[in-house]
Amino acid sequence: MAVSRRALTVVDRTTIALRLRDGWGIRQIAGALARSPGTISDEVNRNGGSAAYEAGGATGQAAARREMTGRKPRMAHDGTVFAEVSRLVSLGWSPEQISGRRKREAAGMACPSGLRVSHEAIYAAIYALPRGELRRELVGCLRHAKPARGRKPEGSELRGKLCGMTNIKDRPGEVEGRLVPGHWEGDLILGAKGASAIGTLVERTTRFVVLVHMPARQAEVAGSAFAGALNAIPAPLRKTLTYDQGKERAGHAGLAAATGMRIFFADPHSPWQRGANENTNGLLRQYFPKGTPLSEFDQADLDAVAESLNARPRKTLDFATPEEHFERLIAGLASEQMKSSGGVRSGT
Repeated sequence: MAVSRRALTVVDRTTIALRLRDGWGIRQIAGALARSPGTISDEVNRNGGSAAYEAGGATGQAAARREMTGRKPRMAHDGTVFAEVSRLVSLGWSPEQISGRRKREAAGMACPSGLRVSHEAIYAAIYALPRGELRRELVGCLRHAKPARGRKPEGSELRGKLCGMTNIKDRPGEVEGRLVPGHWEGDLILGAKGASAIGTLVERTTRFVVLVHMPARQAEVAGSAFAGALNAIPAPLRKTLTYDQGKERAGHAGLAAATGMRIFFADPHSPWQRGANENTNGLLRQYFPKGTPLSEFDQADLDAVAESLNARPRKTLDFATPEEHFERLIAGLASEQMKSSGGVRSGT
């Protein structure tokens, strides 16, 4: 007689209980249910034996065992994986950065298997949280899409025209390819009522961010502050700077002279021409929401925010960090200088 391999049902367990009360043996019950004697014996023994076996209790125990041995959700809210993901989200990492970074690390070293989750799973787990403080906190850390921005109508430009500008179309071709380091994009983000500002600089190949404290929104102040920040960077990594045409850039000639950089200007209403800078400004709004008085933040505060951004993995860098790429450039320059100075000494 063929023996069924299907799981025992409530009907099967009720039959077992009734037949045991009638005095049937294990083999008789197994034959009646078309099961192996071993299956019936195990079922009876794990639930108290022939004298104590009850169908209801046995069914409940089976359900509990299935729950204990079944595959648990990787992103369970009370699990270690969700706790680690929550920590990274609170640091400003996006779900895509978390997922991509773990995949990158897994390619070169042992990666905690529990953290290999997709960004969609992370989003789903966060939004599945019950309404409360934790949900508000984590959702508030996620990067939200910007509101749609249309082209300004003709005649709405009220700013004065800058003198001596070099248009972006005259910029060297190597800048566009993002293969040669040392080309930067610069801008300002404005605070409450436009009364305060922070300078932003982004290196195009590495996406490395430098934030600059602006004591005032004046052309000479902006030029001096940007010059100080750029001159702290090795000269080989200071080639060009691409600006927009804001009135605070009126001192661009002095900035070029102070830094040795060539300065180019994007076309009006063309943020895509400075895409790295625009994207960075969007990320900065997580730290400095619109309407915030930016004069409250000193250079130490800005350095801490820049460090946080530079330590985030970026999809465009294959989930490496800007800091890793920029430090590699600095190390390469130091190595070249050592070789050069060593060659001079050996030749004298």
